Amino acid sequence: MTLVLLLYLIAPLVLVAFMYHSGAHSRRALITVPVAFYSLPVLVVIGFYLLRTPIQQGKFLAEFGPILSMIFPPEDLYDPLVTTALMDGKIEYTLEFTHKYVGHHAVQISIPGREAFGKLEPEVQVSLEVFDGDALLYRDGPVKGSGFWGRNDHGLLFTRYNVPGDLPVSRPLTARITISGDLNGFLDGRKGTTISVTKVSDE
Repeated sequence: MTLVLLLYLIAPLVLVAFMYHSGAHSRRALITVPVAFYSLPVLVVIGFYLLRTPIQQGKFLAEFGPILSMIFPPEDLYDPLVTTALMDGKIEYTLEFTHKYVGHHAVQISIPGREAFGKLEPEVQVSLEVFDGDALLYRDGPVKGSGFWGRNDHGLLFTRYNVPGDLPVSRPLTARITISGDLNGFLDGRKGTTISVTKVSDE
């Protein structure tokens, strides 16, 4: 990286020296070359900023979407795409949703309120199947969750996947989520617990 930066800084100076020795003594020309060269990254950054929303939504240059979302996160980036309440005895949930942004997504179990760091007991696991109509596009699980602790809630993240690598963006899809383990025991004393499909960090 240091070598690339050094070459970038030196290249226009070498070009100006070559132009001068080749007979180009115009002051304007000799100044314009390095100014244009050094301005290029600024123009690229401005261009990406102005076009950030369609890139983040995967309309083009989708590979740059996660990077732009980390630098310029939309206000609704981490809003759940779809969410529903978990209920005692109900282990299967069918949810319709559409991915809005490219990058990593996951199934999330969210519990209102804050709780001390630690393993959430009893353990539950999640299986995920995603359909486009009748066509199965993605399957994963059953998998254990990894804990998260936020300002207003805490919970578990399961079956992390990538958009558009694993599943398409901007297309209506149907998720079938199956929960295994002691769901009733997990929900005991955890009123308001929900399950959702949501965007997660691309780090």
